[in-house]
Amino acid sequence: MVSGLLVILFAFATVAIAFVLADNGLRWWSGARLLRQRMKQGYTSTGVGPRVSSCSHGFGRQVRPYPVIRQTARRAA
Repeated sequence: MVSGLLVILFAFATVAIAFVLADNGLRWWSGARLLRQRMKQGYTSTGVGPRVSSCSHGFGRQVRPYPVIRQTARRAA
């Protein structure tokens, strides 16, 4: 009885882990595709390596290497 419960619990945990890993993989795949698309459009630059900052402690504000696209919000009259 107890061994059957443990087998069912282990199977459930295995399926849950598989779903979490699949979801995580899909998010990474989608993010990489979006990054490649934005790099082709020129909105991002290739940020390879450590961030270089003029501030000594590393928390200084930096200028964005890509333009910020502002979207106007429309309101109902």
